[in-house]
Parts: sequence; C-alpha cells; structure tokens
Amino acid sequence: MSLFQCEVCGCCENTALSCQGFKYIEECFDWSYAPEREGLKICSACGPTEYAGGEGPTEYGQWHGEFDRVFLPMGEFHTNRVGNLEHNQSGGEDFRLYAIQSEVKP
Repeated sequence: MSLFQCEVCGCCENTALSCQGFKYIEECFDWSYAPEREGLKICSACGPTEYAGGEGPTEYGQWHGEFDRVFLPMGEFHTNRVGNLEHNQSGGEDFRLYAIQSEVKP
C-alpha cells in the first residue's frame, strides 16, 4: 500500500483507501461534480461521490477515518520507490514533520 499526496487538497493518502487515487480508472466515476479533478491522483475526501452511468453513490467524497488526515505543502512530496511519501528537498520520510493547517473543503 503506497502513500501519495492528494493533488487537490495536499493531504497524505493511502492508495488502498482511495481507489488507487482514482487515477487510471476515471471512466468508472461521474466527474460532473468537479471535471477538473478527473485524471488527478486524489484522496478519498476529494473523490467522486457518484459512479458513472447512474450506478449510484460511491463511498467517497468524505475522509475514510482510518487514520488522521494530515495536510502537507502542495508539491513538496513524492511517492518513493518503497511506497512512502518522501520530502523532495530533504529526502525524509517523516511527512508529519511538515504538516500544515488547511482550509481546503473538498
């Protein structure tokens, strides 16, 4: 299970809890709520609330609650080769050291 930084709100997310970040399976979801998010790697809270084709609501559009939602400065992290979030400048994997307050509302 890899960690990644959500490209909408900047939080740390786990691929297993966010439908692999909704990337590469865009056709499964209705993106009309926020078409600019289609194709981005996003967290469960920023994820689509409806399936494509009128199949009904998803379990996304809200934080999963499996761990605390930690917001990080946008663009300062990447997923390294072992699946952890790594700070681009320092190379450190303790992303909580860089946690920030966020006013983002998905």
